[in-house]
Amino acid sequence: MGSERNIMLKQFDGSALDRRSLYFGDNLKVLRTLPDNLVALCCTDPPFNSGRDYNIFLGADAQETAFKDTWKYDDVAITTRRDVAERAANQEDGYVAAERFLKGFDVMFDSPTRGKDAELRSYLTFMAPRIVEIRRVLKETGSFYLHCDATASHYLKELCDVIFGRKQFRNEIVWHYAHMSATKRHFPRKHDIIFRYTKSNDWIFNADDIRIPYTESSLNREKYKIKKRPGFGEEVDSNWLHEKGKIPDTVWDMPLCRGKERFGYPTQKPRALYERIIKASSNEGDIVLDAFCGCGTTIDAAETLKRGWIGIDLTLLALEPIQERMQARHHLKAFEDYPVYGYPVNLQEVKVMLANGENSQRYKDFENWAVTRLGMNPTRHVGDGGIDGIGNYQLWHDEMMETVDTKAVCEVKSGRIQLPTVRAFRTAMNDAEATIGILIGLDTISAGIKQEMLKEGYYEHNGEKYPRLQYWQITDEYFANPASLMLDIKLPWQPEPIYHIEPHYDGEQQNLGLYNP
Repeated sequence: MGSERNIMLKQFDGSALDRRSLYFGDNLKVLRTLPDNLVALCCTDPPFNSGRDYNIFLGADAQETAFKDTWKYDDVAITTRRDVAERAANQEDGYVAAERFLKGFDVMFDSPTRGKDAELRSYLTFMAPRIVEIRRVLKETGSFYLHCDATASHYLKELCDVIFGRKQFRNEIVWHYAHMSATKRHFPRKHDIIFRYTKSNDWIFNADDIRIPYTESSLNREKYKIKKRPGFGEEVDSNWLHEKGKIPDTVWDMPLCRGKERFGYPTQKPRALYERIIKASSNEGDIVLDAFCGCGTTIDAAETLKRGWIGIDLTLLALEPIQERMQARHHLKAFEDYPVYGYPVNLQEVKVMLANGENSQRYKDFENWAVTRLGMNPTRHVGDGGIDGIGNYQLWHDEMMETVDTKAVCEVKSGRIQLPTVRAFRTAMNDAEATIGILIGLDTISAGIKQEMLKEGYYEHNGEKYPRLQYWQITDEYFANPASLMLDIKLPWQPEPIYHIEPHYDGEQQNLGLYNP
């Protein structure tokens, strides 16, 4: 517990830019940085524990796995479970209820570690703290719509009952849709479930904004007439029909995404579905949260309806469809009209960040991320003399019995490291009077490059020798085990990743959240 306290994200101050924000990374960490009582509405469509692989089409290259909706009760689940228990022991709001629920599940299913019950146990362990944090960031008049399917809906309902309170459950909405089905052994599954909860007994519900036309059969009945709303003191007719139509019941017939609305994202939902939710449970100017924003249906609907929005998704692979969508429909550009915060979680995502070339904002974000993994501060990217990061350190000198100042620099390269690159960086390093220089790249370097780097010699400190010019190759191993960094480079200090830097957006400083992968 407490690791998220090292993560520094920009706090919302009500500025125009802050009313649109997109985050990539672990949504639990992001949610824990948000203040209490921030959003009027959270409507979200989390993974369903369905065991399916989902793919997203990236550019014109190939299908890449966006995420795998499978679950194991592994070390990550165990760590999350302990975190929930520790927070419950400290009486943190919501976690006592979440811990009680998870304990109850363990009793019912005998604490499974393998098989389908273990998968469900892991899934609920994943969802519980996230629902707790979603409730915390809701305003007192806020609402929560949880979109799910029959795979785990009954368990999620009980989890929400415990965290929000059973009395705060308002509706179970059935979204019914039509599609072809070849099943011969079951009733075709053609609906999802949306649970609606409120944080308190005082909630927003804009009935007149979501009315739909009456059916022909209702209008044809002689005893029902459409009349204008009665004025104050006027008699109310029991057969009165509202001139704007009726409030939708809890079965919503809406088609799946078709045609131009489809962005190729496998779990994409129709915008009309979320527009109805947003109209009903928020007002213009309110902030809407989607903690599993996928291809951005919720934030698209929120922007359409003049709401602010916060979108969070685990993978940077979702950025491309969101960018396309917000540009095409609202003429909003990522990084210019709304900030994008986040970090890569594997080498595949690093390559996505680099796809648009060295002049793109995502490339600069990658440079910043790589530099801060070494505990260095990014340079301005313009006129930096070939240096992307600088670190100043004070080291204890055993013989002198005092601290000595030491400087390190680094440069990030996405392409192959060649001799001219090494020589240019060595010159920049010496011009900066740095003790150690580190080149950062993605490719394996040749034996000739290694020999060239060794020509720079060694820095001696307290009886140990450290190569003055070193190379860190970013691989998937680093994302699996960040401590592997110290197997690739040798330094007289322990690098401490920096989680807070200040890039510039059109002359304004904004804080960029960078997480430890």
